[in-house]
Amino acid sequence: MKYIITLIILLSLTATFAEAEDFDYVETNTFVKHSDSGITLGIRENINLDVSQIIVRKDFTGTPYRLEYRNVQKGEREEHWFRAQMKGFRSGALWFNHRIEHRIRESKDNVFRYRPQFGYKPSNVTVFGGKPFITVEPQFNLTYSSGKAGYSHLQTFTGLEYKVSDKFTVVPYVEVDFDKTFEKDVAFFIVDFKFKL
Repeated sequence: MKYIITLIILLSLTATFAEAEDFDYVETNTFVKHSDSGITLGIRENINLDVSQIIVRKDFTGTPYRLEYRNVQKGEREEHWFRAQMKGFRSGALWFNHRIEHRIRESKDNVFRYRPQFGYKPSNVTVFGGKPFITVEPQFNLTYSSGKAGYSHLQTFTGLEYKVSDKFTVVPYVEVDFDKTFEKDVAFFIVDFKFKL
């Protein structure tokens, strides 16, 4: 029964957030993680959107901490994102993370961003052969030049995780972003490819 309930929740949320014609972009992310060092290298590419990212991440084994750098190309503009994350808690299928970010943005104001993550990922449920998950990430900005601070937008992620082997995982999911008034802003269909060395 819990499998049916989880499936209904996932399908309802996805249908509520976006329909097929609502998807604005398709995105792929490829990550290669060296398990012993905790270092991950990644590449993000978007289809029909002139944005790409190179990602370097360090997970500190045995701690709740992660550091990350992203070099972001947005057309002719370049941005540098520095991110720190601390795992907050995990209680069964529910989890919470703290995330802070400093963005250096060419031709735009630089910002500091707090982006907490709230998630639901039941380990004992399988839907269509994958492990379902939902993540909600509200974002709060401080713009350095103006000092303006406040709620910026909300990102939501709903999908399935397929562990193909101990060294390879595929994660198809939907990202739907909402603006300050909680109106849909943009929707992505995304596939992550995760490799472990």
